[in-house]
Formats: sequence, structure tokens, C-alpha cells
Amino acid sequence: MPKSMQTMVAVGDCRGSKVESQQAIKIREATEADNQALIELQARCPQGTNFILGIDSSPDFFARSRAFEEWHVLVATQDSAIVGSAAFAVSETQIEGRRIKTVLEYGFMADPRHRRKGIAANLQKKIEQIALDKNVDLMHLDVMEDNLPSLNLFWKMGFKRVRDCRVLNLIANSEQKVTKQENIRKMESGDINAVTNLINETFRDHDFFQPLTEKELTDCIDRMPHFDLQDILVYDDAEGISACLGCWDYNKIRKYIVEKFSWKMRIQISLLRLASIFTPMPAIRQPGERLLSYNLFLPAFRDPESLTELVKSAIEKAAENQITILNIPLDPESHVTPILSQFRHLKTKLHFLIKPLTYESFSNVGKRRIFIDVSEI
Repeated sequence: MPKSMQTMVAVGDCRGSKVESQQAIKIREATEADNQALIELQARCPQGTNFILGIDSSPDFFARSRAFEEWHVLVATQDSAIVGSAAFAVSETQIEGRRIKTVLEYGFMADPRHRRKGIAANLQKKIEQIALDKNVDLMHLDVMEDNLPSLNLFWKMGFKRVRDCRVLNLIANSEQKVTKQENIRKMESGDINAVTNLINETFRDHDFFQPLTEKELTDCIDRMPHFDLQDILVYDDAEGISACLGCWDYNKIRKYIVEKFSWKMRIQISLLRLASIFTPMPAIRQPGERLLSYNLFLPAFRDPESLTELVKSAIEKAAENQITILNIPLDPESHVTPILSQFRHLKTKLHFLIKPLTYESFSNVGKRRIFIDVSEI
């Protein structure tokens, strides 16, 4: 990360040096020395709207961000204590065939004891200032449905909602019947060309997808903590590799504790419990219990049946390891969505928001399929 930067924002009516000292909010870039304080802040900030989850990123708060090539974590401090945080990643992508420099924003937190001080808004202003300095064309982020405080904040900051996607939470059960196990194996270094081509073919008509070179895919895998080639399954038959699917053990990045469910999620869970009368299903975690999950990474295919077999294999592996759900964000019109939707799942709507920073036209963003990397959620 670049050298630490800092800005002071006056909050409230500051009369006298003592009051100003207590109320001044500073925004700076986080350092590795902030790791424990950020973990403690995160523990005070449950996240989610359907699943309300407590999150523990120990021992490395920054692990989630390390999957990105250029990433930054900002902190808001008051009297030297960290009271808020937000993160962003800078990258180049393609929108409507144009190469665009973008900022993805994620990980906003404000200490509940310090709310209504404009912490999130000032973190956002700092991100935008840095983005402008870096000649970024467009900022974007994902907001879970019903997260009205976040939606209101970003609407006020000039973002607009351009498309609704979804997070599928596939339910891990041991009743999957993999019919062609002999064709499924772990990825090897010699597969990188075939897998790169497969990914590019699958997502080439999605906005926010930059076609990959073999080196870029290799570098991406190398950056992902607790993930390597052995975590990618390929379907390989006489005609070559026809599908691939990564399975990232995200429990090594973040630990989730169930706090409560929304009424929408309770309805979905009730329906799944009804279904479990006929099909064995894993127990849905109750408040206070740990939710174990995998994240599915870059599902790509030439043959739908081949990807279906890989998903079955991934679910079977998850069930063996006591994993409850496998998560993946998808555009509803993605070629991958109907394949994964055939499996038992919960789902959460995901709002995709953008804010242009240049005079380039982005009026058609949201009219085409959107690619959402699993690292974004």
C-alpha cells in the first residue's frame, strides 16, 4: 500500500480546543499495525440483511483485500481510536467493449457507538478524492437488498442503482450423485491455457469483466489467500477441459457467527426444512452458531452438463467437511445462473451501484450482463 495519507474532517459544532479534540475525525490509510483494532471494530459491526452475521477476520483483517492487485483500506479515527473503516480496489475492466479504470468499494464499517457523525460519508469522500487523483473513470459497489442505510448514503453521494443481481447460497447436502467422477480432477499448471480460454468464453459478454491472459489468471490465483490450483476442479474428457470451478475455503479468511435471520430468510429456511422431510439436508445454523461456507470462484463451461457435475462434486466435498453453504454472486441473466439455480439454495438480492467520475457516457451500464467477482462480497 502507498504511504499513509491523512485528512481531518470537522464533525458537529466544535467550540473550544477541548471539544474539537474530542470530536475531530481523521481519515488515514490503514497499516498492518491497525490489524487488531480493525478486528475489534468488525466484531462490533454485524453485517448482512437476510443473514445477520457477526464477522471475525482474525488473525489477518487484510486477508480479504489481498486478493486484489491494488487495494487500500482506510480508517476513521477519533482521539487515536479507530471508529470506522472502508476499503477499495483499483483495477481496469471492460464496459461495452471499452477499457475503463474503476474503483470497487467494499467493507464499510462505522462503530455503533459513534454513528451519526458522518463517518461513512467522510470515508466515501476520501475514497472519491483518491479515485480522482488516480484518474479513475467509474466507482462501483454492491449493496445487499433491504440495506436501506447504505443505499441512502450512496444515493446521497451520487451513486445510482443500475442493476439487480443475486447471491446464491447453495445448500451443501450429501445426496449429490456425481455420475462421471472419472472425468473430474484438480487443476494442474498445464491446464492454465485451457482454463483461461474457458473463463474468457463464458464471461466475454459481461460488463465489468476484463478478458484474462494466462499470466493474469495465474497472478490472480497466487494473490488469493488460502487458495491455489488444487482448489480448482476441472472436467476433462476426450474432448479436453469443458468446465472449471474454484472452491475457496472462505472460513480461513473470515469466520461468520449467525446473529439472526430476516423474515424473508426465515421463510426460505422453513421451505428448505419442509423439503428436508424428503431429501436429507444439513442443519441450518441457529443464532449463536458458526456458519461454515465456501465461496465458488469463476465457474466457466463449454458444456452445461460438465459444470453441473463439478457443482455436484463441490457440494459433496462441502458436505463431507461440515460446510453449510456455498456462496456465489451472479447476474440473473448470466449463462451460469440456470446451472447453479437447479440446486437447492437460498438467495439474496444484490443491488449494483455506480458513480461516473469522468464525462464518458455510462448511460447503458446495467443493460448488459454484469460480472461480479466472488471477492467483492
